[in-house]
Amino acid sequence: MVPSSTAYLGRPVCAATNGLSIVAVSPSLSLIDWRRAARNGPPDTVPRTPRRIVGFPPTTQPDGLGYGCRDPPRRRPPINCFLRPLALIAVLVLLVAACGSPNTSSPILSPTPPAPSLTPIPSPSVSPPSTTEPPAPTETVGPPINIPPPCGEADPTCASLTVQQTRDIDFTGPVPCGPDGSTCLLKIDSFALPAPRARDLPIVLMIPGGPLPPGNRDYLWELARIVAGRGAVVFTSDYRSSPAYGGGYPSTFADVACAIRFARQKGAELGGDPGRVTLVAHSFGGIPGAVVALSTHDFATDEPACLATTGDGRPDAFVGIAGIYTLDRVGPTFLATFFGGDRTTAPDAWDAGDATTILAGKPHRMPIRLLAGSNDLVAPEATMDEFATLLRDAGYDVTATTLDGATHDSILQKLATVDAVARLAIEGR
Repeated sequence: MVPSSTAYLGRPVCAATNGLSIVAVSPSLSLIDWRRAARNGPPDTVPRTPRRIVGFPPTTQPDGLGYGCRDPPRRRPPINCFLRPLALIAVLVLLVAACGSPNTSSPILSPTPPAPSLTPIPSPSVSPPSTTEPPAPTETVGPPINIPPPCGEADPTCASLTVQQTRDIDFTGPVPCGPDGSTCLLKIDSFALPAPRARDLPIVLMIPGGPLPPGNRDYLWELARIVAGRGAVVFTSDYRSSPAYGGGYPSTFADVACAIRFARQKGAELGGDPGRVTLVAHSFGGIPGAVVALSTHDFATDEPACLATTGDGRPDAFVGIAGIYTLDRVGPTFLATFFGGDRTTAPDAWDAGDATTILAGKPHRMPIRLLAGSNDLVAPEATMDEFATLLRDAGYDVTATTLDGATHDSILQKLATVDAVARLAIEGR
């Protein structure tokens, strides 16, 4: 074998390969002995203990010693021992080249992305302290900024935060709620202070607009909570406002009257005075609200499913907020369905459900307050003024107030609205 110039463990070695196995034979020979060994084969004095290079498995030889290349016959130069290392080196070079240059067009392999370059962060420059004083800031004097109180315009003292609400109290048994014969239970919500400082608080019942199915009273909860914080027991109630939901004459009016009767009974349990009930109606609720308030007939007697069987179904005071009160503001097709015919075919129902006709007779007396928004496009100010004129002509104590800038919905969040309801319910004025 031919000695190589590689030094392993401090000795010159002969590196030879056989497949994937590389061994190192490191005898201590002179140059003459190495040449003789390369020409005639290794002498008998050459030790044959192999030194295996780490990383390559041994190759089993016929003699079981695991040499990197077989011992050639005597006096024959071992040509394979020269070619195999060169072939192995060539294969390794090809593998390294292939691994270092991946095919970027391959859908499976992708080149290793380059390591991100790190941009050195410049150290902040320190400027010497300035010897000149900065100019004094200029102050701009303008109008004061109006910041709303934390609980809104209508509750500047946040008195409503202590009010307790109880939702979805049944005040009727099953009643028809649709043309398909389906039934429902009408619900009412209560709002009261947890520990009222005085008993016999006024009771307020609020009804929403429509025509909508029962269950759309939640938009009145904020107003109800604030009024209750002023010192009242407040309720918000369902009613069937349209024949599509089981309403019409007389059930729409009977639902409102039943809710008034129930509020008298339930309100007494919460510290309310059952003899002081104020009815508050918004939008379309002004029609059944005004009729129930003005009529001498107690419509609660027309509701057999009412859970409150005693008490007056008529209120002791009435407040209309952005309301529609007279039938001339409603379409004739809806009214014909509501009353079961037109005025000629169902005159009794029309007369009993028309506030204008009731005022022409001997109506039920009580104080009335009406409110409208100057920007209300649904129930404009003229609607309130016309109904107020009818009330005054009939000898009623009525006050009509226009809230500047209020719309059909925003009027419910106005402080003037809360004041009007609270003064009438609590102070009677």
